[in-house]
Amino acid sequence: MNAVLAGSRQLLRGVLPYPDMRRRWATRRKAFRLVTCQRWPGDAATGMDAAQLALLRQIWLQELTRNAVSERRGDDAALLARAALETCIVGLYCVYSGDPIANMSAPSYRSSGRGISYLSDGSLGSIAAIDGAVEALGQVGPDLDIRDLALWLEREYGLAAAARLYHAYYVPLSHLFARPYAFALMRHVGPDGSLQRRPYFPWARRSAVRMADGCVGLLAGHIAEKSDHHSEVFFRYATAHLDRLLTPALLFAVKGAMRSVPWHQRTAALAAVLQAQHYADDAASSQAGTQEQLFDFFDPLADQEDQGTVAGSVAEYFTEMPEDADEDAEARHRRPGRG
Repeated sequence: MNAVLAGSRQLLRGVLPYPDMRRRWATRRKAFRLVTCQRWPGDAATGMDAAQLALLRQIWLQELTRNAVSERRGDDAALLARAALETCIVGLYCVYSGDPIANMSAPSYRSSGRGISYLSDGSLGSIAAIDGAVEALGQVGPDLDIRDLALWLEREYGLAAAARLYHAYYVPLSHLFARPYAFALMRHVGPDGSLQRRPYFPWARRSAVRMADGCVGLLAGHIAEKSDHHSEVFFRYATAHLDRLLTPALLFAVKGAMRSVPWHQRTAALAAVLQAQHYADDAASSQAGTQEQLFDFFDPLADQEDQGTVAGSVAEYFTEMPEDADEDAEARHRRPGRG
């Protein structure tokens, strides 16, 4: 019961408005002052220079996300929030890594080759000439892996927030919005099995805004701290927004349950989902959990034909957790950008 009450409070905090216009403007002004690089130094750029570029992009993505939410463009807001989180993790890596330019340049060179490959298809240049131009830019290396960056920040500098945000938000947002996987495609299927042109939105637009706002505060706070500026105002701003985030996995289960059961069973279904979320947040229980225990949480849905849609999704998530944990263990020993 305590888990249900705690989950209900978190849901209310996530869906209720949180007006902060004056704080947001003040935070943005102070964040802009952290950008002291007037002209890009090229190859002489330091990690802090790259982090300032990331902060500029972070503030721009914050504005775009707010515009998308105000216009009720849910998918656009979710994709922009995912981009904001990705930028935040890369920016944090630039703040703390000794050689971000070297590690980030090689993937950029490879991307340059991909981006201009169409020239050969249009008879505007030979493949050999394009490859030669790309090689002239620098050594081609492996693509940056956002998970590697997040786990590296956690391992080397104790930034557990980076790994938590990656697992709780970046991965689900990728599956639900960015990539045409099963979860994203099934959003076009209604509760009765009919196809619908406009997919249902399994997250919350307010959470997309809070992700963008929180990432601005988080990145600006670490830049300020590293530059010997006052960072408390940024961290307080980030905490205020990130603490009000609702995970895509939770809302996916909640909205799925609400779509699958009649009105008189929705309270029990919501309690089951919140209990399952509490179970997922308990790392010790997650490792020892079984699929049967998960289905027990969804007893209120037992008389519904499509109860397996929600319960099965959660069970699949827990089934994949050991594999993700093994991959994370390997990633924690890798240096980002080194393959």
